[in-house]
Amino acid sequence: MLKKPFLITCVLLFLNCSNDIEDTSGTELLSNFKMSLNHWQNLKRSHTSSYMYTVSSKTNLGYLNQTKITVKKGIVFSRVYEEYTLYDEDNNRLKYENRIILTSFIEDISNIGSHSCEASEDDLNSISYCYAAPALTIDELYNTCLNTYLTVNALTNNIVFEVDDLNLLKNCYYTSNLCSDNCYTGIKLTNFKWL
Repeated sequence: MLKKPFLITCVLLFLNCSNDIEDTSGTELLSNFKMSLNHWQNLKRSHTSSYMYTVSSKTNLGYLNQTKITVKKGIVFSRVYEEYTLYDEDNNRLKYENRIILTSFIEDISNIGSHSCEASEDDLNSISYCYAAPALTIDELYNTCLNTYLTVNALTNNIVFEVDDLNLLKNCYYTSNLCSDNCYTGIKLTNFKWL
């Protein structure tokens, strides 16, 4: 008879400890987010909200892509997209400067967002543009990070928030615990620089 209540007590203690651990990591993520956001707010003022960043990823077919976003005085000024491969027809690895560009586009302030994911029946290749990162400011990325990626269920997802050397948003994403192949949903930034 004593074994059953003892077992229940142990399970309850374990659950309480587990909840405290999850709470702590969630609180830590939120604390790091707030610290980074405050740092961003201060730095952007001193740089007149003018900067450039790149989002890089892989397509479903294994091609690489990158989207360069330029923001001047808080307004998205340009979006440049490129999908490429680092292998030639004989499967030889190429250097980045010799990459083979498969598709690309350049948008300026007059046509930001004009390349969309909707493919017409006549142009099925336009579906490649789906891999282009949206034309967002860093402020919008912080907002998306907080409201979309940091709020997913921590019991079924691994949630990541990381900053760069300047303490600015670098990665904000989640990976489902069911994922087995380096999949993620969210934001991964590279090559941030002030203008």
